[in-house]
Amino acid sequence: MCHALNCFDILNADKLSASYRLVDVDGPFDESLGDGELAESNLQQLVKKIAFAEHIPVAIVSGGENPVLAIPSEHSLKTSEFNLSPEVATLTPQVDERILEFSNLSGEAERIGLAFLGWHLRGHLRRDRRLWNSNPWINFFRRPINYQHDNRDVDVFRGFGLRLRIVDGRPCVWLKLTHKYVESDWLPDAYDTHSIQQKLRMKHALYHYGHKWFPIQLLGPSGKSICEQRFVPDGETESISVYDWTMREVGRPKAPAWIESLDPDSPAIKYQYPGNQKKRFGAAALCKLMKATNDPRVSRLHRKSIVEPAILLPECSRIIKDHLSKVDYNGTRLNISAKPKRCRRKVFPVPPQEFGQGQTIHVGSDTPSGEIRFQDLGRQRLATLLDPDGGVAISNSLDAQYFIVPSSLDREATEDLQSRFEKTMRKLLHRGFRFERVVYRDPKCGKLKEQVDAIVDAIDKAKVRSGRGVLVLPATAEVDLHNFLKKKLRDRIQFQCLDANKVDDFYGWNISDKGKQYRVRDGMNGRYQSYLRYAAMGVLMVNRQWPWVLAKNTHYNMYIGLDVLHSTAAFTFFSDGGRQCFMHSVDSRQREKLLRKQVRSVIYEQLLSLLQSASSTPRSIVLRRDGRSFGTERRGFREAIQRLIKEGLLADDTIFGVVEVHKSSAEGYRLVDETRDGKYRNPTAGAWTEIDDQEGIVCTTGFPFKFPGTANPLCLRVVEGLLELPNILEDTFGMFQLCWSVPDRCMRLSIDLKLCDDHLRSIAAFADEDEGQFGDSEDEWGELKQAVGWSA
Repeated sequence: MCHALNCFDILNADKLSASYRLVDVDGPFDESLGDGELAESNLQQLVKKIAFAEHIPVAIVSGGENPVLAIPSEHSLKTSEFNLSPEVATLTPQVDERILEFSNLSGEAERIGLAFLGWHLRGHLRRDRRLWNSNPWINFFRRPINYQHDNRDVDVFRGFGLRLRIVDGRPCVWLKLTHKYVESDWLPDAYDTHSIQQKLRMKHALYHYGHKWFPIQLLGPSGKSICEQRFVPDGETESISVYDWTMREVGRPKAPAWIESLDPDSPAIKYQYPGNQKKRFGAAALCKLMKATNDPRVSRLHRKSIVEPAILLPECSRIIKDHLSKVDYNGTRLNISAKPKRCRRKVFPVPPQEFGQGQTIHVGSDTPSGEIRFQDLGRQRLATLLDPDGGVAISNSLDAQYFIVPSSLDREATEDLQSRFEKTMRKLLHRGFRFERVVYRDPKCGKLKEQVDAIVDAIDKAKVRSGRGVLVLPATAEVDLHNFLKKKLRDRIQFQCLDANKVDDFYGWNISDKGKQYRVRDGMNGRYQSYLRYAAMGVLMVNRQWPWVLAKNTHYNMYIGLDVLHSTAAFTFFSDGGRQCFMHSVDSRQREKLLRKQVRSVIYEQLLSLLQSASSTPRSIVLRRDGRSFGTERRGFREAIQRLIKEGLLADDTIFGVVEVHKSSAEGYRLVDETRDGKYRNPTAGAWTEIDDQEGIVCTTGFPFKFPGTANPLCLRVVEGLLELPNILEDTFGMFQLCWSVPDRCMRLSIDLKLCDDHLRSIAAFADEDEGQFGDSEDEWGELKQAVGWSA
């Protein structure tokens, strides 16, 4: 048995070559601009402008204050200046022509070769009339996969993303399957002009421009029909109507039915391309609204996008044969293998896990010595937590515990719920545990502000200054109530939320010789106990009672998890196998990244406090960033560690570095088992492989866990420091085992980033703060803005 990847070798890469010329660039690329980020952004913007204006591939050879680019040597630039408002970048091509051989791509040659080859592949797919693309790297088939359902409301389009990488010294094509959801009806059939103006502004639509389809962003109706709305096309001087332009460009013989039947009196729209603010005009009758994956009508179709390994890799092979078998590059036909790339099967062992009173679970095949099977691990973890000889590994002192419930929840149900919850907590903690109940009046008005005020007022009257506990949300809870309260009360009380509707579903009236009672329904006790047990695990985490830890330390002594969402940053400090683990959050002036000074300050102060009280000093520290790391964050981390070394709190030879953890990637990495008879199936959790020296993937889901589709591995990339990639991957798999909230299941993220993610989802996810504080409805304000012609 071996592993197979969604990666396909270019077999004749050794026969490919390209000639190129270097181009010196002068412009606003000083690394001090915008703390380094603005210079990088300017360079990326310049590359896009050159490629678009000159219709050529462009590669970044080197960055810095004086960047160097590469372009095909046979091309003469039409202009040497490009506007990077408010400044200008000047290009100076070098004289020498250079030759690049694809048989030896590394460093500078790798960046140039892949950029040039990618340009040709994208151009080939762009000319394929069987496809439409949502961006240069992602293409979709024109025929929806549900086209045979003539009563459908939404079309499901399957497509594929394509990326080029060097693997084992050879250029390879990575393919991932992806899906888009588009309404079946044309825009005028589903919406009137008022709805298009009020509800669909800035929504994305698929524009059917003859046989060419592309996404647009709606700006609203123009107020005229397509035969009345005129504009001046790019490169022309005379105006023309939208209708005449459409017929001139795509109204040729054998035009699609939607062009032949286009009504000249149908409404015109204003639109822009996503990411481009230039206003354009088009026909509403050529648009179909694109739907987000969280749309209710899409959620029931989501199963159609779930693809098992036995379908995924053969489908990728078919795409190679049907769409990439006739690509020419500089006169040479590419020979792309249709067989997925294989690699040696590698699986990390499940690390031993320690519970209270020294109880340890070992996973393996040596049953006589006490090892258990991997598929029994979840059940055994739960059993060990409940075992009087086991229990919680890290049991810290408890703050005051509160049980906050709405008055609308039946009193008998409230008392029974609290009693059951307290018993569950005692069984997990193996010590006494009681809640102090706080009852709030459930406001009849469903507005968010009234609900927030009712709960906060009750907490104030109970004189709750700090603590932990459970909050039962009212049956009429507004969507944002949970997030708003978590953020408002985060420095005062932290809580696990329950839903009054869900709780009430477990109860019903029962008539017996004891009279009429409101109690748990017959046959629901098992499900109710399971529900409370998971909620109790959440209360443990709120109280920093860590259920189990790794029996052995990770390869690197300390990990610092970092994630940023909507101007809130979360840091998790993890060491000693999880025995030392806590989360710290701060507000940020940046939405998705942090400034150097803030990262330096937080990490320095938190580590300083830890080091002053710790019995041992970490010899290695790794910053793990959820998603892309920014130069400002890396510099802040580096400066904090260097200061602690200078002050003698860390050793001079302390190893430190930065790792990016990506839940998804442009390549859409998939790693599956290929059996001896050539069948594909999901891998064992812990399967891993290296993509190159700095990047690798590890499967945190897979056998023995059951789930639909194909295992989606985490991608880890070392971006700074002398770190050993296999050790980083194994530590990640170890921290994944600390799935404290779901002991009998699995989760995709390692615990350091899971704690960050949970915290940010609860307090930094979108919440309507104006409505929560002042009672202002964003919907009403949004309608007012549209009515007065607000220009956003």
